[in-house]
Amino acid sequence: MTKIRFGAVRLAGVVLFCSAVFGAVQAVTGDPAPPAPPPPPHAQFFAGTVVELDTQHIKVMRTLVGRPTESRSFAISASTKMNKSAIKLHGRVTVRYKRLPDGDVALEIQPRPVVTHTPKV
Repeated sequence: MTKIRFGAVRLAGVVLFCSAVFGAVQAVTGDPAPPAPPPPPHAQFFAGTVVELDTQHIKVMRTLVGRPTESRSFAISASTKMNKSAIKLHGRVTVRYKRLPDGDVALEIQPRPVVTHTPKV
């Protein structure tokens, strides 16, 4: 019984000694753990009214209650999904975009349906 306890204590001591030596070697050599790569930028959304529109970019403006008017410009690339006939000036749209170092790029532009109110009779 004492041989088993002594063996377990000796094994634990060896493990602690090895981990301490490995930690000291790593601290001396200065090999820190490699930094994790930054996550890829995720898609974001911006909804508002189209103010400017051409083949290269779209500018959307929105007004929220209690906040100043905000406008953003998005580059339109060949891979941007959009229905060109449905997107018009002064129309409401939702833009799904990615923020990149050289500017915001539109991934998808969705026109919002026009809501018409029917008069009550």
